[in-house]
Amino acid sequence: MHRVSESKEVDTASRRSFIKSVGNAAALSAIGITVMDSLSADLQRVSQSDPTAVALKYVHDASTVPASLRPQTDRYCNNCALYVGGKDDEWAGCSIFPGKSVAGKGWCNVWVRKQES
Repeated sequence: MHRVSESKEVDTASRRSFIKSVGNAAALSAIGITVMDSLSADLQRVSQSDPTAVALKYVHDASTVPASLRPQTDRYCNNCALYVGGKDDEWAGCSIFPGKSVAGKGWCNVWVRKQES
């Protein structure tokens, strides 16, 4: 019988450790998001003449893109999976342009649908 109680104590301790770990991860994640938001505001805006921007046909204003290049008119940086900011952010980071921000209403030809949470 002694082994059963030891087993229950280990299970309980494991659950407690797991719950603490999940709580700590959530707190760190929230801090990371806050830091990323504040860093996005400090990023230099990508230039439309940047070689990567030119190669990807990036523009600050998606409405200026000819329909032949952008047939789906609902595609903007702020609803792309690569955009680091929120839907209402005017400028935010993009994983295509490390260290630079892109316009929320911008567009490039690497747009990827953002998964709804």
